[in-house]
Amino acid sequence: MTAPDSASSRPPRELLQVRDLGVDFTGPDGSPLHAVRGLSFTLRRGETLAVVGESGSGKSTTALALTRMLPGTGRIATGSVLLDGQDLAAATDEELRAVRGARIGMIFQDPMTALNPVLTVGRHLDEVLRAHGRRDRAARRARAVDLLDRVGIPEPHRRIDDHPHQFSGGQRQRILIAMALAGEPDVLLADEPTTALDATVQEQILTLLADLNRETGTALVLITHNMGVVARSCARVLVMYGGTVVEDGPTAEVLTRPRHPYTAGLLAAVPRLSAPSGTRLTGIPGSPPDLALLGDGCAFAARCTLVEDRCRTGTPPLVELTDGVRAACLPAAGRTEPLPAPPPPARIDRPAPGAVVLEAEGLVKRYRRRGVRGAGFTALDRVSLTLAEGETLGIVGESGSGKSTLARVLAHAHPSDGGTLRLRGEDVTRPSRRALHAVRRQVQMVFQDPYASLNPRMTVGQIVAEPLIAFGLGDREERAARVAELLTLAGLDPSVADRHPRSFSGGQRQRIGIARALAPDPSVLICDEPVSALDVSVQAQIVGLLTDLQRDLGLALVFIAHDLAVVRQVSHRIAVMHRGRIVETGSADEVCEHPQDPYTRALLAAAPEPVPVQSALRKTEVAA
Repeated sequence: MTAPDSASSRPPRELLQVRDLGVDFTGPDGSPLHAVRGLSFTLRRGETLAVVGESGSGKSTTALALTRMLPGTGRIATGSVLLDGQDLAAATDEELRAVRGARIGMIFQDPMTALNPVLTVGRHLDEVLRAHGRRDRAARRARAVDLLDRVGIPEPHRRIDDHPHQFSGGQRQRILIAMALAGEPDVLLADEPTTALDATVQEQILTLLADLNRETGTALVLITHNMGVVARSCARVLVMYGGTVVEDGPTAEVLTRPRHPYTAGLLAAVPRLSAPSGTRLTGIPGSPPDLALLGDGCAFAARCTLVEDRCRTGTPPLVELTDGVRAACLPAAGRTEPLPAPPPPARIDRPAPGAVVLEAEGLVKRYRRRGVRGAGFTALDRVSLTLAEGETLGIVGESGSGKSTLARVLAHAHPSDGGTLRLRGEDVTRPSRRALHAVRRQVQMVFQDPYASLNPRMTVGQIVAEPLIAFGLGDREERAARVAELLTLAGLDPSVADRHPRSFSGGQRQRIGIARALAPDPSVLICDEPVSALDVSVQAQIVGLLTDLQRDLGLALVFIAHDLAVVRQVSHRIAVMHRGRIVETGSADEVCEHPQDPYTRALLAAAPEPVPVQSALRKTEVAA
């Protein structure tokens, strides 16, 4: 019997050491805002680490600080970032240029924002390769084609000369991964790389990252708010809140037996595919802390169910508990029993659907490619559906399946090329200009990106009042009263009417978008991916708001999303779209528990679960 090699049996050495990292920004009054405080962790070669937490917890700031790419007034105030012993916090600009891309690669959240729309994909990769010292142009192009092939772009030798808008969302994310891999880095920082992707594309991206990690030994830091992604992809997890680490440890331990109440709250807010239709999502009460108001004591104390007097005065240290888990919680340090189980999810109080309000029959929508005679594709292929008062119809499917096109046709943002559309029994397929004005008042939309859909130059009051002006509803005083009423209805204080969108969080901006959509008193609300970019606790709040508004106002909702668990819980019925067609429809519970179409079964199999064992079983089912 041969003795094991001593080098291979040795644990991998620490590649990245972050010690007592503190990041400050300068506030409006000149005082420092402590965005990250006392952060410490290590990363070994080939290791996968997840960083999770709500928006504003310090996740992305931490990633940017590791390579000193902090925006604006951001700076590293304390601590060190050691990469193979080199302190990047004290490195010169020239030393950092040698590290960025070559030693540490970065995958950004929004590929369309990160890619220059006027440059081809080949030009993007060529710039990266030139920056890393590759001088031969032909060799750079060959390497770019190889990188595109490696990340799964079909026909890379042809697609290399295409522009970003000619790729799907999942393919654009793959292009960003190819750019990050061009320098063959030791560490890959992935900031929400699957946030806006549907379940099947998300599974492909995560599989690609796992393969690269296994084949090259690249260490991966995955920043996400999706606990299913954490269970699917990472060996360790680090939970952040208010700029500090509140819990870390092995993924299986943290996700199955959370020690910190905040971690338990995040897990309770995760929608589950097993939860039946009509189940209310559970959010964490309150909001993340204002960095300018953070003082002594636990930052989570104001929202914690286990808070004690001592939590408000002393900052809890991160202490080792059991099974390699550390938690910064004074009550948890003395506990031997697990945290109390969250109460069972409440049922949504919703009346039975009423009369049919919207009906589509055989809708067709075709797009033509400019400059190429006869070229194009069919986005909607004879789509038929009905929607009743007080009913929620969930629409699911991959990117490119026709979901958003269907939303735009139903809202008359795009004309159909065939079929019939009826609103309360009246044919509105080809309405006159005057009739179209009335139809658009009855059918309103809530968009995916609340920041992009709100005019940054207008105040919140002006944004919400805009539909009232457009439809000629009320005088100045009546509109002001209606704006205050709508903001209250959306869960905002009417006093925010004089502020601009940049002053609000993502969840608050989505509430503003909902208030604007409700302004003309519509019958139908079409929600196109309204929660895809929000963390789980804010997602629960927005979904709860929509269901409460539906109950109170009798709204009919079309809810488009890529998260099947959310869609099941909020919808009465689900329609599954694939290549422009509805391939399956039925009650939400029936579609999720007894799917008939192979495509529906594939979507359900690709949905990640927040429990590591379930996630592993689901991956096995997909492979089989």
